[in-house]
Amino acid sequence: MSLFIENQPSGTGKPESVFISWLLWQPRGADLAVEALKEVQKLSRCESPDPDIARLKALFASLAGADGPLH
Repeated sequence: MSLFIENQPSGTGKPESVFISWLLWQPRGADLAVEALKEVQKLSRCESPDPDIARLKALFASLAGADGPLH
């Protein structure tokens, strides 16, 4: 029997993969811009300098229609 061990902690993924998964789980008729803004606000509370978090936040901000940085 072989055991597969990932290099990343469980639940992590590339920002683009996380973003696509989030999109697919949104209910039909959801206002994606509004929901994306909520995610930006959640990610803004994270003080980690992790570039993946910054990229994910930028993806959500883009969907939310932000022209500049959101804090």
